[in-house]
Amino acid sequence: MARLKHLHSPSRILAVVVLAALSAIGVGYIFSTGYLGSAYPIRPNWYRQCVFLAFGAGVCWGMARLDNRRLPWRTLVWSGYALSMLLLVAVLLFGKEIGGARRWLTVGPLLLQPAEFAKVFTILAGSLIFSGELFRKRWQELVAGLCCFGLPVLLILCEPSYGNAGALAPCLLVLAGIRWLPRWLWKLGMLAALIILFGTAYMIYQLRSRPSEPPVPGQVQAGEGGFLHGYHLRRLQAFLSPEGDWNEQQSLMTVAGGGWFGKGYLNGTMKKLGFLPRTVAPTDFIFAVIAEEGGLLFGVLPVLFLYGLLLGLLLHWGANATCPMDLNLVASGSTLLFVHILVGVGMSIRLVPVIGLPLPLLSYGGSFTVATMLLLGALFGTHQQTEEDAAADMDKDEGNPVASKPAETTWRLGSFFKLRIRSRDE
Repeated sequence: MARLKHLHSPSRILAVVVLAALSAIGVGYIFSTGYLGSAYPIRPNWYRQCVFLAFGAGVCWGMARLDNRRLPWRTLVWSGYALSMLLLVAVLLFGKEIGGARRWLTVGPLLLQPAEFAKVFTILAGSLIFSGELFRKRWQELVAGLCCFGLPVLLILCEPSYGNAGALAPCLLVLAGIRWLPRWLWKLGMLAALIILFGTAYMIYQLRSRPSEPPVPGQVQAGEGGFLHGYHLRRLQAFLSPEGDWNEQQSLMTVAGGGWFGKGYLNGTMKKLGFLPRTVAPTDFIFAVIAEEGGLLFGVLPVLFLYGLLLGLLLHWGANATCPMDLNLVASGSTLLFVHILVGVGMSIRLVPVIGLPLPLLSYGGSFTVATMLLLGALFGTHQQTEEDAAADMDKDEGNPVASKPAETTWRLGSFFKLRIRSRDE
């Protein structure tokens, strides 16, 4: 009986509701970006996104059913990691170049972006490496973790896709921090991060307060062929300038035009008239479309609330993890989702440069949608295993009232969560 009660916990049901709500909002506003009026045909992006979500839901369900302590899950992770690395190499050799970057493979009528799957499988493999199950010595674990993350980062940088490569760095820091850093270093690191954040914001404010200067063509050409390409330098210069580039300007105007209550669904003028480019409206700047049509009260705040609720549920699962592997998965997966949300929202309101990280479940894109559902399935699996462990303990206690409680080891996730990892009988 205890097992049945735990298989459908309120937190899991609430998480499914949140995912469904975000997906429905995403499909609705992707439809809106392709709607120009009753006299014009509607772009087919919205029903393609429905197909991607349906397929992704199946992947999520299947991944959640696997136990990360068993061989099939680990075989899938290492096979997926190896395959994604091969696909990243194939992109560099045979990929389709769009906008100065070679990031896509043509698979029939679809464009596959291997970097999205590489990020997810890197996190899953890294969580296993830093769980303490594979290596006895700390230096071996550190070298393996750096190699696990370093290879995809290097390949993704060669495309180049600095946003996707940079999104893996916080995940590595979180995994290493949970594994080795004591509580006082977590506090010191958080304080240092806040100081750097405010210092960077102040520097950007000072740079934007200066009178704008015309770009120097020679400087842009000097970046060609180096680490930063010409369009990277132009984006960075536009972000630091008082005016910004066209996309940044139009995105800010789109967000501001929504006001408190929005212009109404399908009534957004900036995307309909093409001021917000239709090529990026359903992907990088979907948040701006939501802000214009839904406004602050009916668009921005509901979306941010749903994202906050999702991240809160994931952290709750991490705080109740029964083994380091589950904690690593939830912490690193939540970090990746948070980075995407922060950048996706920040690009629309010019808080971060335009680096092309889409919003989970809202932005249009098949590779990113399926990869996100794959990651969420792995995180759902950790919660299912936690519930099954708790149910097994309750059933054991009911059958043997004098049974002793399992041994517990105290773990800490920084200064926020105190975890008790229960040992399992072999």
